[in-house]
Amino acid sequence: MNEYAERLGRSPLLSPRTFQYACATSGVLCSLFFLFAFVAADFIPPTKPWWTAEQTVDFFKERKKRIEVGSALLVVSGMFYLPLTAAISAQMRRIPNLHYAVSALQLSSGAAGIFTFIMPGIILGVANFDLDRPAEITKMMVELFWITALMPWPTFMTQNFAFSFAVLTDNRPKPLFPKYIALLNVISPILFVPASAMHCTKTGPVAWNGALTFWVPGVVFCLQLFIDSACLFRAISNEPEGGEKIVDIFPTTNVPDAEAKHNGV
Repeated sequence: MNEYAERLGRSPLLSPRTFQYACATSGVLCSLFFLFAFVAADFIPPTKPWWTAEQTVDFFKERKKRIEVGSALLVVSGMFYLPLTAAISAQMRRIPNLHYAVSALQLSSGAAGIFTFIMPGIILGVANFDLDRPAEITKMMVELFWITALMPWPTFMTQNFAFSFAVLTDNRPKPLFPKYIALLNVISPILFVPASAMHCTKTGPVAWNGALTFWVPGVVFCLQLFIDSACLFRAISNEPEGGEKIVDIFPTTNVPDAEAKHNGV
C-alpha cells in the first residue's frame, strides 16, 4: 500500500504544474456551474421583484425539482472559485517587487467571495424546501436570495484591484500576465456597483432583474473568469519545472546598509 502511494505521489498527475492547471480549470468550471445553476432553476430571466407572495410560490411549486438542482449547483460553483483564487495568488508571488500584502489581499478577498456563491445557494434551498409554509415567508426568502446573490460585490472589487495592481507593476520585458488583463479586472467590478441600489426599487435597470444588476454583471463576470483562467494557464506554463524563488517582500534597498542605518551605525 505504501509503495503504491509513493508511486502515485511521483505520478505526473500529482505534479505541482498539474495541480495548478487544475486550479486554473476551476475558474472555467466555476463560471459554468454558476451559469447552469440559474438555467437549471429557470431563473433566466429572473423572477420579478414586484410579484405577490402567491405568484412567487406558484412559480416555485411549478419548478421545485429544477430549483433543487439549481441551488445545489450554485453551492458547488463556490467550491471551484477558491482554487482559481489560490493559483492566481501563487502566480502573483512570482512578480518582483510585489509586496506580500497584495497577494494576501487577493487571496483573502477571494476566500470571502466564495460565500457569494454558497450562501445564496443555501438560502435558495431553504426557500424551496417547504412551499406549504406561509407564502410571505417564502417571498422574503426569495428576496434574500436575490439580494445575497447580486449585491455583495466589494470582495470581488478588492480581489480584482489587487490582481490588477500586481499586473501593472510587473515591468519586466516579458511580464507574467498581459497588461490588458489588468484593465479587464478594473472595469469588471465597477460594473457590479449598480447592484448596491437593488434593494431600493422593484423596477428599472437596478432592480434584481434589471440590466445593470443582473444581465451586464452576469455576462461580464462569467467572461472575466474565462479570460483570467486562460491567462493563468499561460503563466503556469511559463513557470520552471522546479519552481522559482519567491520573495514575499522584495528588497528595494541595500540590505546591509539598511540594517546599519537601523542600528545607528
